[in-house]
Amino acid sequence: MKALICNEYDGPAALTVQETNRPVPEEGEVLIKVVAAGVSYVDVLMSRNKHQNKHETPFSPGMEVAGVISALGSSVSGFVIGDRVAALVYDGGQAEYVSAKISEVFKLPEGCDMVKTAAALSVALTSEMALTDKAGIAKGETVLVGGAAGGIGLSAIQLAKYHGARVIAAVSSEARAETCRKAGADAALLYGADLRERVRAVNDGRDVDIVLDPVGGDFAEQAANILDWNGRYLVIGFAGGGVPKFAANRLLVKNRSVHGVVLGYYRWRKPEGLPVIAKTVLKAIAAGALDMPLVELDGLAQVPDALSKIEKREMIGKAVVKIG
Repeated sequence: MKALICNEYDGPAALTVQETNRPVPEEGEVLIKVVAAGVSYVDVLMSRNKHQNKHETPFSPGMEVAGVISALGSSVSGFVIGDRVAALVYDGGQAEYVSAKISEVFKLPEGCDMVKTAAALSVALTSEMALTDKAGIAKGETVLVGGAAGGIGLSAIQLAKYHGARVIAAVSSEARAETCRKAGADAALLYGADLRERVRAVNDGRDVDIVLDPVGGDFAEQAANILDWNGRYLVIGFAGGGVPKFAANRLLVKNRSVHGVVLGYYRWRKPEGLPVIAKTVLKAIAAGALDMPLVELDGLAQVPDALSKIEKREMIGKAVVKIG
């Protein structure tokens, strides 16, 4: 089979399409013929050996796929060959075939497009976990989303709207702001020193109930002070480069809370929660409520260039590669 392979930790440009052996599903696994695979910043980190989960070379990147089950390992029940599924994997997704644990394989509901599902899966699961499992989002609340034109941000906008919230997007350019508006954000604002005043201006004079932050850095310092009483701050990443510090006294006086959000550890520590959030995500995709702007790649050979653009923050929307 063909797969995108990382032979050395030299970034996206070092990834090449190669022939390799088709995996054989082990006990409790299924083999998936990949139709589409997500392409994300995590793949950039893996190609530079900067991801928290280390991979020995050679390996194939890719952590989210959609496709059709083509073989079953031993002790597998609940799935049959031919099932349309989505799956999380720890690597190997950017290939024609990949094996996946059945605990992280999800049947697709009727009307669930495979390309859209592969593109959205990991970011949408992260956003859904953050909004529901951590923040306990309620209808009518207001969510401020940082880095809102990226994969996490766009999925958070649409899932927060799906749960009945008002959404304010924060971004670095007007082009990104327009992308967020088209994705469903009620307002889209550029970063800046007066962000709190502008948030209040579009939110009936109020601060926000939830901040979803994959950016960190200067945005975090501002956004922490835009939280209303009982506000929840969701730390998802540090794409802006800086790891923020939160003043405990400011958390105290408004009963605010800060939550770390990492899908990888959630999969390990709370596996029973994964099918619950996956069901909501897939239902939202099938209903058209989660329909992120996509950058569709035609074949594995286009992935390295796309990852380079992601690394340079030149891409707007979520990248996905069509394979099968």
